[in-house]
Amino acid sequence: MKKLLIILFFIVFLGDVLYAQCTKPAKPDSLLLTLDVDHVFSIRNKGMSMHGYDFNFGLKCKRVELFGTYERMSHHLGKDGVKTYMNTNTLGVGVGYDIQQNKKRTSFTPVRFRMAWPVGHPDWNNNYYDLSIHHIHAANSKAIGLNLGVGFRYVNSRSELSPNHGFVYWSVGIAL
Repeated sequence: MKKLLIILFFIVFLGDVLYAQCTKPAKPDSLLLTLDVDHVFSIRNKGMSMHGYDFNFGLKCKRVELFGTYERMSHHLGKDGVKTYMNTNTLGVGVGYDIQQNKKRTSFTPVRFRMAWPVGHPDWNNNYYDLSIHHIHAANSKAIGLNLGVGFRYVNSRSELSPNHGFVYWSVGIAL
Protein backbone atom coordinates (compact mmCIF):
# COMPACT_ATOMS: atom_id res chain seq x y z
CA MET A 1 0.00 0.00 0.00
CA LYS A 2 2.86 2.35 0.84
CA LYS A 3 4.45 1.80 -2.61
CA LEU A 4 1.14 2.51 -4.32
CA LEU A 5 0.68 5.79 -2.43
CA ILE A 6 4.23 6.91 -3.27
CA ILE A 7 3.74 6.13 -6.97
CA LEU A 8 0.34 7.87 -7.09
CA PHE A 9 1.70 10.99 -5.37
CA PHE A 10 4.66 11.02 -7.74
CA ILE A 11 2.46 10.72 -10.85
CA VAL A 12 -0.07 13.36 -9.73
CA PHE A 13 2.64 15.86 -8.77
CA LEU A 14 4.60 15.41 -11.99
CA GLY A 15 1.42 15.56 -14.07
CA ASP A 16 1.02 19.15 -12.85
CA VAL A 17 4.59 19.95 -13.82
CA LEU A 18 4.09 18.54 -17.32
CA TYR A 19 0.82 20.44 -17.72
CA ALA A 20 2.48 23.69 -16.65
CA GLN A 21 5.30 23.14 -19.15
CA CYS A 22 2.86 22.55 -22.02
CA THR A 23 0.44 25.44 -21.48
CA LYS A 24 2.59 28.30 -22.77
CA PRO A 25 2.60 28.36 -26.61
CA ALA A 26 0.86 25.11 -27.57
CA LYS A 27 2.48 23.44 -30.57
CA PRO A 28 1.58 20.06 -32.04
CA ASP A 29 4.96 18.63 -31.03
CA SER A 30 4.98 20.00 -27.48
CA LEU A 31 3.97 16.64 -25.95
CA LEU A 32 6.08 13.70 -27.14
CA LEU A 33 6.05 9.97 -26.46
CA THR A 34 9.48 8.57 -25.60
CA LEU A 35 10.91 5.05 -25.63
CA ASP A 36 14.44 4.09 -24.58
CA VAL A 37 15.96 0.62 -24.74
CA ASP A 38 19.36 0.36 -23.04
CA HIS A 39 22.00 -2.20 -22.11
CA VAL A 40 23.26 -1.37 -18.60
CA PHE A 41 26.56 -2.56 -17.11
CA SER A 42 28.56 -1.60 -14.03
CA ILE A 43 31.98 -1.89 -12.47
CA ARG A 44 32.46 -4.32 -9.59
CA ASN A 45 31.67 -2.97 -6.11
CA LYS A 46 32.03 -5.05 -2.91
CA GLY A 47 32.49 -8.11 -5.11
CA MET A 48 29.27 -7.51 -7.07
CA SER A 49 28.59 -6.23 -10.58
CA MET A 50 25.39 -5.89 -12.58
CA HIS A 51 24.32 -5.98 -16.19
CA GLY A 52 21.00 -6.16 -17.96
CA TYR A 53 18.44 -4.32 -20.03
CA ASP A 54 16.10 -1.49 -19.23
CA PHE A 55 13.07 -0.14 -21.07
CA ASN A 56 11.74 3.37 -20.41
CA PHE A 57 8.41 4.54 -21.81
CA GLY A 58 7.01 7.98 -21.08
CA LEU A 59 5.81 11.44 -21.96
CA LYS A 60 7.99 14.47 -22.57
CA CYS A 61 6.86 18.08 -22.63
CA LYS A 62 9.44 20.72 -23.52
CA ARG A 63 12.30 19.79 -21.18
CA VAL A 64 10.49 17.70 -18.53
CA GLU A 65 9.79 13.99 -18.93
CA LEU A 66 7.82 11.51 -16.85
CA PHE A 67 8.41 7.83 -17.56
CA GLY A 68 7.85 4.30 -16.38
CA THR A 69 10.67 1.79 -16.38
CA TYR A 70 11.03 -1.99 -16.61
CA GLU A 71 14.38 -3.68 -16.01
CA ARG A 72 15.75 -7.18 -16.28
CA MET A 73 19.02 -7.25 -14.34
CA SER A 74 21.52 -9.93 -13.48
CA HIS A 75 23.75 -9.34 -10.46
CA HIS A 76 27.02 -11.25 -10.21
CA LEU A 77 28.40 -11.81 -6.73
CA GLY A 78 31.76 -13.50 -6.17
CA LYS A 79 32.12 -14.87 -2.62
CA ASP A 80 34.89 -17.20 -1.48
CA GLY A 81 35.74 -18.16 -5.05
CA VAL A 82 32.12 -19.13 -5.81
CA LYS A 83 30.13 -17.01 -8.26
CA THR A 84 26.46 -16.45 -7.57
CA TYR A 85 24.08 -15.02 -10.15
CA MET A 86 20.88 -13.32 -9.04
CA ASN A 87 18.22 -12.12 -11.50
CA THR A 88 15.74 -9.34 -10.77
CA ASN A 89 12.79 -7.87 -12.67
CA THR A 90 11.76 -4.38 -11.58
CA LEU A 91 9.04 -1.84 -12.37
CA GLY A 92 9.39 1.80 -11.47
CA VAL A 93 8.80 5.46 -12.23
CA GLY A 94 11.11 8.32 -13.04
CA VAL A 95 11.40 11.96 -13.94
CA GLY A 96 13.93 13.70 -16.16
CA TYR A 97 14.92 17.22 -17.13
CA ASP A 98 16.86 18.22 -20.26
CA ILE A 99 19.74 20.43 -19.19
CA GLN A 100 20.77 20.83 -22.84
CA GLN A 101 18.56 20.65 -25.93
CA ASN A 102 19.17 22.00 -29.41
CA LYS A 103 16.49 23.80 -31.44
CA LYS A 104 16.14 21.02 -34.02
CA ARG A 105 15.42 18.48 -31.23
CA THR A 106 18.15 16.15 -32.41
CA SER A 107 20.39 16.34 -29.34
CA PHE A 108 19.33 16.10 -25.68
CA THR A 109 21.15 15.80 -22.37
CA PRO A 110 18.61 14.72 -19.74
CA VAL A 111 19.30 14.23 -16.05
CA ARG A 112 17.04 11.46 -14.74
CA PHE A 113 15.96 10.23 -11.33
CA ARG A 114 14.06 6.97 -10.96
CA MET A 115 13.08 4.45 -8.36
CA ALA A 116 11.89 0.88 -8.84
CA TRP A 117 10.64 -2.15 -6.97
CA PRO A 118 10.84 -5.88 -7.77
CA VAL A 119 8.00 -7.78 -9.43
CA GLY A 120 7.38 -11.50 -9.32
CA HIS A 121 9.68 -13.68 -7.24
CA PRO A 122 13.20 -12.29 -7.77
CA ASP A 123 16.37 -14.07 -6.72
CA TRP A 124 17.43 -10.92 -4.88
CA ASN A 125 14.63 -8.86 -3.32
CA ASN A 126 15.67 -5.19 -3.52
CA ASN A 127 14.54 -1.76 -4.58
CA TYR A 128 16.75 0.94 -6.06
CA TYR A 129 17.17 4.69 -6.43
CA ASP A 130 18.99 5.89 -9.50
CA LEU A 131 20.44 9.21 -10.70
CA SER A 132 21.88 9.39 -14.21
CA ILE A 133 22.84 11.71 -17.03
CA HIS A 134 22.42 10.71 -20.67
CA HIS A 135 23.29 12.14 -24.05
CA ILE A 136 20.86 11.32 -26.84
CA HIS A 137 21.73 12.23 -30.42
CA ALA A 138 19.76 11.53 -33.63
CA ALA A 139 20.24 12.51 -37.28
CA ASN A 140 16.90 14.38 -37.27
CA SER A 141 13.94 14.82 -34.92
CA LYS A 142 12.10 11.77 -36.34
CA ALA A 143 15.08 9.36 -36.34
CA ILE A 144 16.20 6.75 -33.85
CA GLY A 145 18.89 8.23 -31.62
CA LEU A 146 21.94 6.85 -29.86
CA ASN A 147 21.58 6.97 -26.07
CA LEU A 148 24.77 7.04 -23.96
CA GLY A 149 24.50 7.36 -20.20
CA VAL A 150 26.37 7.21 -16.92
CA GLY A 151 24.82 7.07 -13.47
CA PHE A 152 24.84 6.02 -9.85
CA ARG A 153 22.42 3.47 -8.42
CA TYR A 154 21.83 2.76 -4.75
CA VAL A 155 20.37 -0.72 -4.30
CA ASN A 156 18.53 -1.21 -1.02
CA SER A 157 18.71 -4.93 -0.28
CA ARG A 158 15.69 -6.43 1.41
CA SER A 159 17.13 -9.90 1.89
CA GLU A 160 20.05 -11.57 3.63
CA LEU A 161 21.69 -12.65 0.35
CA SER A 162 23.60 -9.42 0.00
CA PRO A 163 24.10 -6.09 1.76
CA ASN A 164 23.07 -2.74 0.28
CA HIS A 165 25.15 -1.69 -2.71
CA GLY A 166 26.04 1.42 -4.66
CA PHE A 167 26.89 1.01 -8.34
CA VAL A 168 28.45 3.34 -10.88
CA TYR A 169 27.12 2.19 -14.24
CA TRP A 170 27.14 2.93 -17.96
CA SER A 171 24.34 2.45 -20.45
CA VAL A 172 24.26 2.22 -24.23
CA GLY A 173 21.05 2.04 -26.21
CA ILE A 174 18.58 3.58 -28.59
CA ALA A 175 15.95 6.26 -28.07
CA LEU A 176 12.82 6.97 -30.09
